[in-house]
Amino acid sequence: MNIFNFLRRLALAAAFMFGAGAASAAIVVIDFDEIDGIYIDSYTESGYSFTSLETGIGGGHLHPGSGSLWLHSQFGSSPYQIRREDGLNFDLFGFEYLGGTSTFIADTGATYNIVGEVPLTFVELPASFQNVNYVNWYMTTPDPDDIYGEDWARIDNVVTRVPPVPEPAHAGMLGLGLAALLAARRAAGRRV
Repeated sequence: MNIFNFLRRLALAAAFMFGAGAASAAIVVIDFDEIDGIYIDSYTESGYSFTSLETGIGGGHLHPGSGSLWLHSQFGSSPYQIRREDGLNFDLFGFEYLGGTSTFIADTGATYNIVGEVPLTFVELPASFQNVNYVNWYMTTPDPDDIYGEDWARIDNVVTRVPPVPEPAHAGMLGLGLAALLAARRAAGRRV
């Protein structure tokens, strides 16, 4: 067996492994249908948590409302953080949005701004929001000197996915294929 045949068989083994595919990653839509309460600290759905990050005098609190999550920019409001409960990275593809100016910032530095009053629309985030560990949602106060000057926004139907990873069985198949190729090469070398 020459090196070209060995490399060809190695390529076939790798193609078999990757052709079998990686573990499928399901799209998850967080619809906030079960969110309830007044000024709750966090909300969990489908393995994702939404937490209020306490930064102001008003304290941390989420605003549930009509099956969606609301945030306001009034003095004392705090940003929200979206992350997986298990700590895995995830892809944030987008969400329905209604309201005023907001900024979304991922742990990777990816930033997306929504400027001005936006009617209910689906916001599709750029690819830079894929494979992130968390995303923070901020709103700016229109007039920081006016404690009653606030702006509101809401998100709903947040579309996420955990990136696919190869299943251990696929790696095992590749290892078995490589071992068989090595054994075949050794057997061919003894016959020469």
